[in-house]
Amino acid sequence: MMTNNETLLTLMSLPPSQFSGVCRTADGFYIGRAVGDLGYNHFLGRPARVHDGPGRTQMLVTWTKLTADERRAVIRLAANPPDGQPILLLEDFGIPIEDDDEPESREFVAPRAKAKKGGRGR
Repeated sequence: MMTNNETLLTLMSLPPSQFSGVCRTADGFYIGRAVGDLGYNHFLGRPARVHDGPGRTQMLVTWTKLTADERRAVIRLAANPPDGQPILLLEDFGIPIEDDDEPESREFVAPRAKAKKGGRGR
């Protein structure tokens, strides 16, 4: 069984055998931490526009195999990562986090997303 972190890496098409973590920067880029490394030293860039292909198929298969509790745990981890900005599962990776069977999944992602839209100085 994979940990929540390993599941998140797999959903992002990052092999847990090579990476032990991922961090989203304030400007929307991703950097990875190699297994055995102390910091995030591998620049991964920004995700491509969501499109069909083998990576998306793998991600969707992985997502559908998760239990509802595992999905919620991954959503919580992405919304509140140990380092960096929240990982945008839906916007950056097209992971279908809003499911009719799991309306509570929205509450883990929405608060930070709403806070950013308001801007400063208003």
